[in-house]
Amino acid sequence: MNEISSKQYSKDEVDRIIRRALKLTKNDSINHQELIDTAKEFGIDPQTLETAIEEDKKEFEKERSRKTRQLRCKARFHHHLWSYLIVIGVLLIVNVLTPGPWWFQWPALGWGIGLAFNFRAAYFPVQKDMSSENSITIP
Repeated sequence: MNEISSKQYSKDEVDRIIRRALKLTKNDSINHQELIDTAKEFGIDPQTLETAIEEDKKEFEKERSRKTRQLRCKARFHHHLWSYLIVIGVLLIVNVLTPGPWWFQWPALGWGIGLAFNFRAAYFPVQKDMSSENSITIP
């Protein structure tokens, strides 16, 4: 057996090689039957392949949903930030133009704390483990 035919490839390498081969043949995709035929050549049962296709669809939808939620959360943060800057700026001007002690920092601080939590949620979201969320704990 020669060196090339005995070479072992990792799953990541196979994925990259197949993607590159599809690009080189100017095909971005293959049809369902071609996928089944390719899987059979690797010794993969068609039913296992169908299960993998369904799981991949679910994972793709979950990831797309997560990214959409994250983009919406970032947009809400930016709206919140602009509102904060405008309102606190106006309060600062009012505080400067009126006699008396400085007071604008208190609403700025209170609202700023809320804004900080909003920032954290938008840019550093907590990833939930969905498997433990549905589990039941018996005391």
